[in-house]
Amino acid sequence: MMRCMLDTNAFDRILADPEVAYELLNRRDVRLLVSPVQLRELEAVPDEARRGRLLELAASLCATVGADVAENAQGRHDADAAIAAASAARCDVLVSDDRGLLEHASNHGVRVLDFDDFVRRIVFGRSR
Repeated sequence: MMRCMLDTNAFDRILADPEVAYELLNRRDVRLLVSPVQLRELEAVPDEARRGRLLELAASLCATVGADVAENAQGRHDADAAIAAASAARCDVLVSDDRGLLEHASNHGVRVLDFDDFVRRIVFGRSR
């Protein structure tokens, strides 16, 4: 089973694409994960209706995991380091459209994919 950590921005992309959302809800060979860092970022979305949809999507798709460093993340770079650490400890791939996060994670040995590659290779390609 492929374990994929979704960065916060991936939830916006999934919410905007019902076909991807449906496929992910029905896949049994892909386990989607999120850390407390991403959940806190989703909880901070100012638009109440959008925040509710994003949190509901995260709850329906993902299990929550963490690394010790993830619990203490405060700033943006701390959050990136925490997401990368949680990904390295618990996941096969990190999915994000944040180039800085992808570079940071990749430099720390984490396999990374942007959202479009994730959809093409994992969601619909069923390749690893």
